[in-house]
Amino acid sequence: MKRILTAAAATTLALGLTAPAMADHHEYKAPTPEVVETNAKGQATKVKIGDNTYDVCMTEGQDSCINPRAAGLKWGNRPLSYWPGKPASEM
Repeated sequence: MKRILTAAAATTLALGLTAPAMADHHEYKAPTPEVVETNAKGQATKVKIGDNTYDVCMTEGQDSCINPRAAGLKWGNRPLSYWPGKPASEM
C-alpha cells in the first residue's frame, strides 16, 4: 500500500498537478465618462463611456437612461449601505 501512495505522489509531481495559481489582485477602475451634452444648469444630459453614448437620468420616471452616479458623475441618487426593512412583498 505504501508503494502505491508513493507512486501516486510521484506521478502527481511529474505531471505538474500542484496547487492552483493565485489570482492577481487588480483594482477595478471605472472608465471616465466624457460629457457630450449639458443642460442650461450645466448638468450633463448625455455622456459617452467607451464607444457608447447614454442619456443621463434627469427625472424619476425616465426610461432608457443611466444613473448619474453610475455614469461617474458626482450627483444623483446614492446606493443605500443598509437594508431599510422588509420588502413590499412581505408586508
